[in-house]
Amino acid sequence: MILIVTNKFDPHADAVIAHLKRRGEIFLRFNTEDFPSKIKISLFKDNSSYKCHLDLPVGAFDVSKVSACWYRRPDPPQISEINSKIANNFAQKESLTFLSYLWNSLNCFWINHPQLTKPAENKIKQLNIASNLGLKIPHSLITNDPEKALQFYKACDGNVVNKVISRGEIKNEEQTFFLYTNKIDKIDLQSINHVRLAPTFFQEYIQKKVEIRITIVGKKIFSVEIHSQSSDKTKIDWRHYDFDKVPHFPHELPKEIREKCLALLEKFNLNFGTIDMVLTPKNEYVFLELNPNGQWLWLEHLTGLPISEAIANLLSENNIQK
Repeated sequence: MILIVTNKFDPHADAVIAHLKRRGEIFLRFNTEDFPSKIKISLFKDNSSYKCHLDLPVGAFDVSKVSACWYRRPDPPQISEINSKIANNFAQKESLTFLSYLWNSLNCFWINHPQLTKPAENKIKQLNIASNLGLKIPHSLITNDPEKALQFYKACDGNVVNKVISRGEIKNEEQTFFLYTNKIDKIDLQSINHVRLAPTFFQEYIQKKVEIRITIVGKKIFSVEIHSQSSDKTKIDWRHYDFDKVPHFPHELPKEIREKCLALLEKFNLNFGTIDMVLTPKNEYVFLELNPNGQWLWLEHLTGLPISEAIANLLSENNIQK
């Protein structure tokens, strides 16, 4: 059986599930925000046996039968029945801890195991490994020293961007704010002392011919060139999205770059990942970062690349009946 761990509003999961249905695969979608309020899990263990049952609105399932798991985009548990904030936080923590124990108990194929995803998000380690593999990387600095930040800015002749170290997302009770990559200008230097308040990620700005988004599924590589320089809105960060002005086309990577991208994922023991690169005006490929659980559905819609089918195929190939 295939297990898909995600949330209710995940079109990426919907796309892959459509392919699994066409293949006649047995699968289970676990929307984690429904646990524990709407989903029951019972784990039994004694000296001679181990059993784990998952009780969903669509039926009961033996989790030990799972042979392939796609850990897609789980949301935190929602426990609206508990009004006390302290008690609610405790129940959430217990729920999340139990789920992590559950994932670690599964002996199956993963895209990707959550314990491997977090280390792979380490941007310092990504740059180290990419460089060791022979990929070109930008000059980079993470610091809370304003003087070092200013020295780096001058060394790069003012061609510097500021990125986040963690995920570029800030939430409060009402809104979610996204932090994008921004180019540093002379006006920003007036606030350079604020760097002392939190570690700040500076990187040499790489001139772009196009940007390359690479999606790797197992050993299959899907590469798309994003013509971000055709719109002022997307020149620094294509995630501002301007689909009317920014063409997306399939891109053929050189064999050497393909092999190094596969090697990068192997170093992190990942079966899936997305890689962002820049193709410079001199046709040099420059590695920016790896996302072990990156988005890709818009690339499929714009280019027709069969990424969702490839994920479904990879899960199916590893769905060995127990």
